[in-house]
Amino acid sequence: MRHLKLFGSAALAASVALPALVGPALAQDTVELTLWSRADNSGPLRAGNIVRAADVLNERLAAEGADFRVNLTVLEQPSEGGFDSDAERLLRAFAVGEGADMFIAAHEWTCAFASSGFAWDMTDYIAAHPEFFGDVIPSLWNATLCNGKRFAVPQDSEARMFFFNKDLMRQAGFTDDFIEGLSGRVLAGELSLDDISDIAAEVVNKTDAEFGIFHRPSRGPDYIMAFQQYGNTFNDPATGKMLLDRDKLAGAYGWFKRNVDLGVTPANNTSMEWDFIRDQFYVKNNAAMWMYGIWDLASNAFPRGVSDNKTEFFKQFGWTAVPASVEGGEAATLTHPIVYAVSAASEHKDLAARIIGIATEPDLDFNTDHAVSTSHLAINLSQLENTRYLDNWPLALATPLLNITRFMPNNADFGPLNSIIYEGLQGVELGKLSPQDAADFVIEEAEARIPDSIVVN
Repeated sequence: MRHLKLFGSAALAASVALPALVGPALAQDTVELTLWSRADNSGPLRAGNIVRAADVLNERLAAEGADFRVNLTVLEQPSEGGFDSDAERLLRAFAVGEGADMFIAAHEWTCAFASSGFAWDMTDYIAAHPEFFGDVIPSLWNATLCNGKRFAVPQDSEARMFFFNKDLMRQAGFTDDFIEGLSGRVLAGELSLDDISDIAAEVVNKTDAEFGIFHRPSRGPDYIMAFQQYGNTFNDPATGKMLLDRDKLAGAYGWFKRNVDLGVTPANNTSMEWDFIRDQFYVKNNAAMWMYGIWDLASNAFPRGVSDNKTEFFKQFGWTAVPASVEGGEAATLTHPIVYAVSAASEHKDLAARIIGIATEPDLDFNTDHAVSTSHLAINLSQLENTRYLDNWPLALATPLLNITRFMPNNADFGPLNSIIYEGLQGVELGKLSPQDAADFVIEEAEARIPDSIVVN
């Protein structure tokens, strides 16, 4: 039988039995395995596909004549705080011996688990099992590397971009030719981030719309796209540490300050509720643009049903990659893979890795079930020719953005650094810090909190 355990922290709060998927308890010996996963409405099959893979493993063990079966328990965590807070909870749990055999995490936390000795080096296992992992899109492996070794397996990918409201742009006087050509001009380097802000400002000034550009109201990946476009790679290849460049940080913060000064981004964006932002952009027709991700098209973000129909969606909305900071530069996007990993402390590493392999196996196509139900992008090359995947128009149209995508640095301390960056962003938008002050703040705080992880330029 499979169990779902709900945790408030590392302490057990409740235990709820889930229906057994492989029949009654077997007479063979049972190997107990656990999976750590946050409650995740945006991706329930992240954990669900591991549960399914455990069932497949039991079927294969029976066919192989093995004298044992596996029993999987999902240790489900609260969703509050997102993947960053969940990773911090799991690190604390591992530190007191209360981790799990397998876990789900945002890719940029992989090295935090690896450097702490909590994640198993899967490099050799992955190489030895091409039937599981040989079809993974090659670039996605970059999200799992720590010191050149693979400590995790990509679970999904996605594209983050600017969504824009065509209706409001028309009301502001932009022609259909300009609107329909916006994405192409961004990709060609003809429009910069400032140009996008100016477009949003015209919408605010010439229509009844109150907001120009929203970004996420919590720490996370999306606003990092703008920092990257100002040259902040956060990566120093020579040392493997995170690189902080004072002028480039100030440049990115300057863009966010300009948006507030233009009346484009509300000064209190960082304290808004997610549902409020979604409602203003998708429902109330009250915002020109939102810096977010493709998966939202599978959520309840479009209660009017426009995302069910490509034609209807593109009458009202569009999307574009993130423009360069200057005209003539390269547009980009950000992908933020979620990953599966195996605990270094697990007594059954090979079984846990085999379950992750089955969940990844292209012939079973579990990941397409996840992709089409949540608008997340593929991990396997074969999915790009899968009829179910291609028939899902958001996936088919967003997948090419992976050609110009970037990652956040896979560094053990990027989570803490991102918290500092977000604090600086709050200070800038609230008018408490100038862009240069914010850049100084990030460097000073990073030198105080994570001094061994950064190089300052």
